[in-house]
Amino acid sequence: MKPRLMPRRCPVQRDLCTAIKVCTTGAIYYLEDENEPLGGRILFDYEKCNECGRCAVECCGHAIEMVEV
Repeated sequence: MKPRLMPRRCPVQRDLCTAIKVCTTGAIYYLEDENEPLGGRILFDYEKCNECGRCAVECCGHAIEMVEV
């Protein structure tokens, strides 16, 4: 299973994102993007992801779900 972000639920705050903080492989990261309404977005590097699901459990906005690929 892979993590999938539900953008409407995501507050996109790099410093507050618990999912980024708990990801032991560095698969979740923040990308600054002035074209985004909140100035950036959360992305996944699926090659680094070990599919542990911890990001989905810890996401402060409940914006990450684990889905079958």
